[in-house]
Formats: sequence, structure tokens, C-alpha cells
Amino acid sequence: MENLINQENLEDIRELIENKIKDIPGELILAGALGSILLSSYLNKTGHVQAASIIGSLAVPIAGIGLAKYKDLLKSKIESFEKPEQEVL
Repeated sequence: MENLINQENLEDIRELIENKIKDIPGELILAGALGSILLSSYLNKTGHVQAASIIGSLAVPIAGIGLAKYKDLLKSKIESFEKPEQEVL
């Protein structure tokens, strides 16, 4: 079986993922990360340890994506606040 994730396809995969999540707000992605942590805790408590570890391992990358999007949003708001619109004379 051929490995589908190789150096040639890595850029295409990155672009595909970026295009899929570009319209999703960062707050919603962070809520998804929190939900995956809570689901992982519940699964672990009910005895589904293997499923809990898989779901829990997804929380970190999801949180990273959400924080990056939220950081970009805050950065753009700060820049727009620092640069007041010029008055038209």
C-alpha cells in the first residue's frame, strides 16, 4: 500500500485543510477543542480508554488551529484600532 502523505502531496494537503477551515471562526474551533477534551474525559471514565486517547490526542492540534485563527483576529482588530481612518477634507 502506498503512503499517501509524502513530500509532494504535503503542500496540497495543507492548502486543502486551510481552504476548508478558513470560514470557521476561531472561537468555534476552540469550542471544538474543549468539546474533544470533555468527550475524551467522559470516554475514559466510562472505560473506553483507547477511544478516549484517540479523541484526546485530537484536542491539541484543534486548539492550536483555533488559537492561531483567534490570534490573527485579535491582531487585525488591534491594527485597525491603531490606524484611525483619515478624515476626508
